[in-house]
Amino acid sequence: FVAPHDPILLQIASPIPADDVLSLETLADVDQMLEVAYGEQKDAGKPVLVGLAAPQIGISKRIILVDLLADGKGKVGDLRVFINPEIVRSSQEQNEWYEGCFSTGRVCGIVSRPTKIRVRSFTREGAKIEEEYSGMTARIFQHEIDHLNGLEFVSHVHDDDKLHWVEKEEFPEYRDQGAWRNWHRKCSREEWNKIKTGR
Repeated sequence: FVAPHDPILLQIASPIPADDVLSLETLADVDQMLEVAYGEQKDAGKPVLVGLAAPQIGISKRIILVDLLADGKGKVGDLRVFINPEIVRSSQEQNEWYEGCFSTGRVCGIVSRPTKIRVRSFTREGAKIEEEYSGMTARIFQHEIDHLNGLEFVSHVHDDDKLHWVEKEEFPEYRDQGAWRNWHRKCSREEWNKIKTGR
């Protein structure tokens, strides 16, 4: 993973031309992402990886992985590849849930997002698809597509009480026991800015 202050995380990632979706270069990028993702999912001592965007590992291209089985409570098992994903419709209804990220270190927060979305993309096999997702899956798509647009979830947190500092060993409590709803340790904007700038 690139460091939280790596400028690649602030860039808008490049779309992959339709003719290059099945190129050796794209397949190699996808394989590299899957290798990282599966490696993280095997490590039970860490927060579970439920999605990954190419810029997070230093590849400024519009590729994401989303685990369609993720439930926000530690379940995973169906990582899929989406190339050039775009959200073509979002519900007006929103809900709040916690989000963490491998690119923000120990910083987590409560983010409000649309509960249902429609996504258009290419699959790893080069098929063009358009599908609807809801709940946790919709949230992961929005989080990862944000990365492709140079955004991190913190940009959606406007109430400082909803920006949290969570140590690795505290994560199961934060995630599985709903402690994120009233988390005791906050992350100040000043602290977050230090992490983002690497100072």
